[in-house]
Amino acid sequence: MLSEKERKVLRLIDENKGEIIEYLRRLIGFKTVSPPQNGKAEGDGYRELQEFVCKTLEGMNFDIDTWEVDASKLESFPGSGVSPDRDLSNMPVVVGKLRNGGKGRSLLLNGHIDVVPPGVIGNWKHDPFKGEIAGNKVFGRGACDMKSGVAAMLEAVKFIHQAGIKLNGDLIIETVPEEEITEMGTLACCEKGYKADAAIIPEPTNMNVLVAMRGCVSGTITVFGRAGHAEMTQPHWKEGGAVNAISKAVKILQALEELAEEWRTSPDKRHKFLDPDTITPTLIKGGEWSVTYPEKVEITFDSMFIPSTVNLWEEIEQKIMSVAATDPWMKEHPPKLETDWVYGAEIDENEPIVKTALEAANEVGIAPKLVGMGSLTDAIHLINYSKIPTISIGPADETCHMADEFVDIDELINLTKVLALAIMRWCGCS
Repeated sequence: MLSEKERKVLRLIDENKGEIIEYLRRLIGFKTVSPPQNGKAEGDGYRELQEFVCKTLEGMNFDIDTWEVDASKLESFPGSGVSPDRDLSNMPVVVGKLRNGGKGRSLLLNGHIDVVPPGVIGNWKHDPFKGEIAGNKVFGRGACDMKSGVAAMLEAVKFIHQAGIKLNGDLIIETVPEEEITEMGTLACCEKGYKADAAIIPEPTNMNVLVAMRGCVSGTITVFGRAGHAEMTQPHWKEGGAVNAISKAVKILQALEELAEEWRTSPDKRHKFLDPDTITPTLIKGGEWSVTYPEKVEITFDSMFIPSTVNLWEEIEQKIMSVAATDPWMKEHPPKLETDWVYGAEIDENEPIVKTALEAANEVGIAPKLVGMGSLTDAIHLINYSKIPTISIGPADETCHMADEFVDIDELINLTKVLALAIMRWCGCS
């Protein structure tokens, strides 16, 4: 049942839909493209967007903290995804805190402002950085992932403020870079000590409530051979003959397929909201000359795992070495495995913030499900590092990272309403 204060806020949102749409269009207009791993952000899009957000927060009496992240000084702990050489200059973090006396529960709202590159511009019918409107949709890079979520959370707070409603609990808003690559923007906030009793990240979830995410192991398997002239008959390798690393790599690729099938059917890999662990070869490089036996092949892979899985790389290594042990050459010249990993995360479906989000969505006429995500979001740090129960709820994710990315306007407005209700009900208001 909606209270009169809640009805007032929802009326304001309905009466000012155009402001919410325009706010999102402004965010899309700032070019905040994730730089490549060995590059840095181009232009002033990040800085200008964050200055725009700061003005919004200052207008609602938030205390502002903003800084540039020095990746080399971030704590490198298991699963952190830290890349110490990453250049994050000109990509500031903004944290706003609204102190309300601590009479109610505190809430943290987090959203990333970086977007993936637009790709081939010729594949877009709409300019990726104009926020064009067509057919009840707003188009542009980040329209779905996740500038719509950032717009919705800021506008939700704005209409609570305009309604003259004072929250009982403290409210923290974080707008961060770097989610699409390393999640170091949110990690930097965690290291600074920003915490709350619960958190919401309005990532695209098809308006469902996200409670679990798989972690990721990425890496390279190097398979060794021995060079030799491909057009000449070779003696046995024990007599110094050439060995084809590609042929040996085929056995490793077959082993990875077997491993994926084992995981798919294993009871230990079952999860209520997530698919089982996976491993997928994604790149392969080998050989240097068309008439030379290849002496090395590198297989790059991506592997996702449910939060309960421990030391997945050990399972991968065990499988590789068991196959290598059956091949005389690889037994003496075993493949080399190199991995990086980022942890998964989940919260109990009975956490109070889950109930709050479900009830808020129901009030708006949405019947969300509890879901998991095969990939990951910045929630991994809020949950694992800061120990904050964190959920996500946001618009449909069907066009994330695609040309002509869009968000449905009705979902944008409904998300703003859901967040406004969740904020008021979680923090309490007077």
